[in-house]
Amino acid sequence: MTQGRGAPPRPMPGSPAGIFRGMMLLGRGRREGMSCFGVTSDAVLTALAPRVALWMVGGVLTVAQAPTALSGAKILFSLCLVLTPVVLTHLLARLWGREALWPRYMAAALWCDWLVLFVMLAAVAVVATVTPAGMSLLHSALILNGIIFAYNLWLTWFVARVGLALGAGRALLLLLAIAAAIMALSGMSAVLPPHYSPWQDFLALPTAHGDR
Repeated sequence: MTQGRGAPPRPMPGSPAGIFRGMMLLGRGRREGMSCFGVTSDAVLTALAPRVALWMVGGVLTVAQAPTALSGAKILFSLCLVLTPVVLTHLLARLWGREALWPRYMAAALWCDWLVLFVMLAAVAVVATVTPAGMSLLHSALILNGIIFAYNLWLTWFVARVGLALGAGRALLLLLAIAAAIMALSGMSAVLPPHYSPWQDFLALPTAHGDR
């Protein structure tokens, strides 16, 4: 399809402008955003690079602060969080005969995960505006986390359905498989030495603020 005369040229798929455009489209439920991402393994590696870089920086800071076995367990678990969706979705894509679609889907999924940060900032502003003055910090945090969690679930489901050409049921199954894998990794981390329980870290955050 040719563009109209005088219309600005569309950015190339996989370019920074194309990635940003694709994120904005998919984040609003627009299926055409998938075409803005690259279709090669390099596109996946490029999308994965910022996460790996953050993991490396976080790992160095964690070890510098507390060079213990527990810190090592935290670093290993955070790496599993980064890689589990990549590995698991590739296995499912191969099982369902969608392996050729996987690189573009995975690149889109990795980049679109950053949209959750923008949603979080918007949700903070909305909750701060509409929340009654007497509501506790814990209740406000629960509302905020609920909004972010719901959007993240929907976005993961939608990108999987569009990117891998799945029906609603299979996209939901992929979402549940990722959640189950992360839950299983959390359980293994808590059971095996040095017994790091990720959920204790997550649940301790509101309490720490609320005790002040």
